[in-house]
Amino acid sequence: MKGQNLKSKQQGTFSIEFAMVAVFFSLLIAFSGDVIIKLSLKGKLDRLSYSLVNVLKERTQLYDTDYQLTSTEVDDIDTIAQHSLQRTFGRFEPSHYGLLVEELSFKQVGEANPAIYESRGGVECRIKQTIDELEPMTVVTNRGREMPLYRVTVCYQTDNWIGDILGREFTHVMSDSVVIGR
Repeated sequence: MKGQNLKSKQQGTFSIEFAMVAVFFSLLIAFSGDVIIKLSLKGKLDRLSYSLVNVLKERTQLYDTDYQLTSTEVDDIDTIAQHSLQRTFGRFEPSHYGLLVEELSFKQVGEANPAIYESRGGVECRIKQTIDELEPMTVVTNRGREMPLYRVTVCYQTDNWIGDILGREFTHVMSDSVVIGR
């Protein structure tokens, strides 16, 4: 009699435990999926920003142009970036994409020209430091010329799988690359 009474009190505990474990694993899968998607995207943006900043740096060598960045050159960089993302993303949305191109060049050693900031795309790339603050990274050549700095920042807004559950926003994936010019 006592064994039967204990068994009747335990009915349904498996269902409750299973529901708790299922919720936990569902959250774990959602979190893992969100992290995997964002890490994959971050890798793509890293490669793209590095490639674009090197194209920007080499333009002076390839096309024998002035060191000052023009709006037309930024438009070209933007076109290259969007076409690259369209090829590498399954569903590229131009409204979720942002680009920030920056340049810091110098009139002479220690005397910087006004920094150039050119943004493109539907998303604003939020950077922590402006290129002006990166001036200590510049070098002076043996010919006595201070080298320009270039930075390309590419950002993309993603879905917010885990952020919706946690009540926070984790949608903005960004990559930037800085290079010393020629």
